[in-house]
Amino acid sequence: MRKHLLVTYLILVVLTSQMYGQTFMEKGLVYKILGDSVSVKLTGYQSINQFEREQPFHIPATVLHEGKSYPIKCIGNEALAGLSVVESIIVEEGIESIGNYAFESCINLKSVYIPASVRVIGEGIFGSCYNLKEIVVDSLNEDFQSPEGSNAIIADDELVAACPNVRIPSSVTIIDDYAFFHCNTMEQIVIPEGVEKIGFGAFQGCSSLKRITLSESLKRIGPDAFHGCSSLDSVFIPKNVSEILGANIFAGCYRLTSIVVDKDNTVFDSRNDCNGIVRKEDATLIASCATTTICEDIKALANDCFEGVILHTISIPKSMEKLSGGAFWGCNEIDSLFVDPDNAFYMSPKGANAILTRDGKTLVVGCRSTEIPADVETIDDYAFVGRYTKPMLKLPEGLKKVGTSAFSGCNMMTELIIPSSVEDISSSAFSDCYNLNVVQILSPIEKINYGTFSNCKSLSVLSLPEGLKQIDNLAFKNCVSLKNVHLPSTIELVKDDAFNGCTSLKYVHLPSTVGVVERNAFSGCPSLSK
Repeated sequence: MRKHLLVTYLILVVLTSQMYGQTFMEKGLVYKILGDSVSVKLTGYQSINQFEREQPFHIPATVLHEGKSYPIKCIGNEALAGLSVVESIIVEEGIESIGNYAFESCINLKSVYIPASVRVIGEGIFGSCYNLKEIVVDSLNEDFQSPEGSNAIIADDELVAACPNVRIPSSVTIIDDYAFFHCNTMEQIVIPEGVEKIGFGAFQGCSSLKRITLSESLKRIGPDAFHGCSSLDSVFIPKNVSEILGANIFAGCYRLTSIVVDKDNTVFDSRNDCNGIVRKEDATLIASCATTTICEDIKALANDCFEGVILHTISIPKSMEKLSGGAFWGCNEIDSLFVDPDNAFYMSPKGANAILTRDGKTLVVGCRSTEIPADVETIDDYAFVGRYTKPMLKLPEGLKKVGTSAFSGCNMMTELIIPSSVEDISSSAFSDCYNLNVVQILSPIEKINYGTFSNCKSLSVLSLPEGLKQIDNLAFKNCVSLKNVHLPSTIELVKDDAFNGCTSLKYVHLPSTVGVVERNAFSGCPSLSK
């Protein structure tokens, strides 16, 4: 008897494991069987034409498939994104979680009902739901509420998700991550007193938002809080804000012309009407807009402090002590760079149109009209990221190092010559240069680092030097035009995924002296001869 029971149990285990992860479709909705093999997740839909605009769309709590009833435990990430014909959604009792961006871009959605059974709600679930006006949570839900008239989902004191028609309850102390993600038709909002924290990307992509009034109680602003608020024209930072996290919180706020910090704020200021946010402790500019001035008394630029800002001219005052190309990530329109002649740390030599260290040995920031001086020994991290616009880059003889992501995203570049003097090419140095076609490395460098040429989709001609010993992970990932690779006799190690996704690669010369070629070094290369 025990033997039969054991056999039956083993059969059930096998059948259960075979069912896990299987998908099926019923009434236009796609489901995936979960690990317990008795419940499913709603993962998507087949066609929007199957759903009627005028009728409430019920997301069922159970689904019948091949004679078996499955409870639906969750709505997956982006499961109903883009379901544009639906005006009303009712999530039925029994569903326990709603994934990230589950209803994103349901552009005609006007109302949503969340049942008592829901325990988890992901990020940005109502992103780009332009017409959403009503959000109702069942009064019996123990984790979430929608106080009458709020048109928001509240968890204890946190606002989790909302719509343009929101009324923030006085009980709220936290605007959660992505709470108003792509709330595109909201033009103004007042953050009520009591709110102390605005989370990661809370107002990201609110492209119609012109005015936001921040509460005096506000203490913390998370990364990307206002990223892409392209209609925002002015911001006032209250006196109690003591933490501003991440990169430029105003990236992509193209109309923003006024940033003012309360004069009584003890942590930040906007000194000399600079239209930026400066951290007092170390005089570092941390956030900016198109009218920001790097004024005297600013000593440092934080990485990404100008991210997403359209700039043409940069002037560095004599007070500046610390900066890097990372401060100007995404600022691809810069034409001119100037440094005050009295600056003790940096200079801008005549004719170079670049920022160099005072000794002239390191190029710190370049722009699209930079001429690299012959005496430069190091091109610093992020120096030209996205900004080098000439088709040919022939680095000067005498150069010793190319820094991390130094030329990443320079899509105008088609040919690259690395001279014999170069000793180090850092990770991702030339990544994402989509039009880079020819690379000649004359230097006997021993290692091509992580991601150095990843996503160089046009790279088809590659010359690797004798002396090269190692090609690191993802060094040539997604170089989809690369057909032939000749590895030098000195090669000792080709690491996993070094050539991952090189879909046109047909031939690799492996010298007889090669050391270790890791198992997945050429994964995702279907054309490669075995």
